[in-house]
Amino acid sequence: MKYVVVLLLAFLATFMQSRAQVNPVGVPYYYFRSYAVPSSANIQDNLGLVTLRNINLNAPNAVNGIVTVAPITSPYAGLMRIEGSPGKRVRLTYLNFETLLEEGGSGGVVVANYRISGYGEDNQTASILLDIGEATITISDQGYYFLWLGTVLDISQAKPGNYVSEFMIEMEGVS
Repeated sequence: MKYVVVLLLAFLATFMQSRAQVNPVGVPYYYFRSYAVPSSANIQDNLGLVTLRNINLNAPNAVNGIVTVAPITSPYAGLMRIEGSPGKRVRLTYLNFETLLEEGGSGGVVVANYRISGYGEDNQTASILLDIGEATITISDQGYYFLWLGTVLDISQAKPGNYVSEFMIEMEGVS
């Protein structure tokens, strides 16, 4: 069963009716009646993804037109934290290859090959390189799983200008 977050929607309705009467000295009395419909929610799965640090592509030097940010060893790698139920298995799917065109129409091209490593604790050097494009992980006993985002960026065909990318990752609970 595929789901990211399933919530049973619940609502609370309160109906209130008021009626005013005047007592002998001219001050109104107010009578209220209220009714409530009980509500409840059942959360089947609750996964969250928090970006703790964006990948830094400005600091590393290019070598022969290639910028490399290794997810396991580079201090420039992005850092994300998945939050969920301890022991929960989660399938991650992400775009591992992307071609970026310069927005101004100069014809510049940048090719990005994303790599992700992960670990149940915030320990980058102990993290393990995940399968390219899709992986199944297990949330730690503390309710976290950390991801480091790296890339091999080919800028050999880049021209001055603006290149925009938005790395996306999909999470789904695995039964």
